[in-house]
Amino acid sequence: MSGAGANAPGTYSSGADSQGTYGSGANPSGTKASGAYGSGAYGEPRLPLPDLDTTLPNGLRVVLCSAPVVPLVEIRLTVPYAATGPGEVALRQLLAGILLQGTTHRDADAFDTALATHGAALDAGADARRFTVTGHTLADSLPAVLALLAETVLGPRLTEDVVAPERTRLARRIELSSHQPAAVAQQALLRRRYGEEFAARLRPAPQLAAACTPEDLGELHARQLGADGAVLVLVGDLRPDDALAAVGEAFGAWHRGEADDVPQQPPFLGGPPLWVDRPGAVQSMIRLATPALPRTDPGYPALHLAQLVFGGSFASRLVAHLREEKGYAYQLGSGMESVPGASTLMIEADTAAEHTVAALAVIRDELARMAAEPPSEREVDAARSYAIGSIATAMSSPASLASGLSNLLHIGVGTDWLHGWGSLLNGVTYEAVTDAARRFFRPTAFTGVVLADESAVAPLRRDGTGAELDF
Repeated sequence: MSGAGANAPGTYSSGADSQGTYGSGANPSGTKASGAYGSGAYGEPRLPLPDLDTTLPNGLRVVLCSAPVVPLVEIRLTVPYAATGPGEVALRQLLAGILLQGTTHRDADAFDTALATHGAALDAGADARRFTVTGHTLADSLPAVLALLAETVLGPRLTEDVVAPERTRLARRIELSSHQPAAVAQQALLRRRYGEEFAARLRPAPQLAAACTPEDLGELHARQLGADGAVLVLVGDLRPDDALAAVGEAFGAWHRGEADDVPQQPPFLGGPPLWVDRPGAVQSMIRLATPALPRTDPGYPALHLAQLVFGGSFASRLVAHLREEKGYAYQLGSGMESVPGASTLMIEADTAAEHTVAALAVIRDELARMAAEPPSEREVDAARSYAIGSIATAMSSPASLASGLSNLLHIGVGTDWLHGWGSLLNGVTYEAVTDAARRFFRPTAFTGVVLADESAVAPLRRDGTGAELDF
């Protein structure tokens, strides 16, 4: 995990997760940085503002940003939905796997040939909250490639000869990945945070993928792959008016789809970290979490700076103590995991089995020190410079800018958020960071899991038995 404030918008903290006060909608001033990075009042790099943010009559939101670095246009299409039943995400993943394997008008070979003719590439995926299509095209071919994308989104080829092999591949892939230590730790942490029922929604079930029929996928496609709430982001060498006309031509006939009541994020259960047995493991995986502020909260920038001081950068306290000084961890960091309407402060560390108890003690002590010895002005200034610089670096290409915008719009921030992030950070006072450190970094506020051999955690097991650990 990277603690870099800007490396992965929409996932772990991106000064961009990933995840405050934000604007919303189109550029309110009507000005733009013309694809180049400008400079704010404090000299911080400024990312370009989108040229256009509008919604078509069918509910498709279109965000266009001119960044003529190379003669390409980056394409990001996101369709949100709610997975309400255990394992249902597998059905979405199956549909995503089939989405680019031909259409009702042409088979997979013909579709691939058409894309290649235009110098384009597309890839589809799905998780528990959204379908995504990512790709790029030569700038001159944008209208033709948008038409191809619309063709497969509106009418994928859902025949048994296409579905059967993808169904088998997906079921096997889910089964294999479910035994990977990282996946086991992730699922255990979700159960600890939200309970079994909600965690099961986010976990794909191989048996559902294996039993899915073309008819099932057709019903799923009609129900959940609609235009209402979908977002199309285009970044690159484009003329906004022409690009919008091409989008309207390609996607104007896309049906709105059914209204989807997105379930609220469940309560954070909390409690002491749990031990998850991994017999014979020579390394332990530590995963800790606590509720944090959503990106739309005015206190988010101060919390982000506090977590950078704690463990979110290479110069952070946790990295310096746990890895550089003690040598206990080789994979380590903190960050913010954001979803629509909520964020979680995360800590991850992978350590040798014999260092598990000592590593947890260091993490606990560093959390307590955030309140006892709040971030100094020097630490806050260093974190601020790091966050401002890293977001500009991470978003320096049209591809990363397109992904950043797409991810951030998915979690509910405005199109000007990236552009104004540096100014938000520069407006954070030292006192605000101190308050965030005292509020969110209490050891008792964290729950989590430790995936480890029993011998590695024996000294921490409460009363010497059970799965709860002293932390």
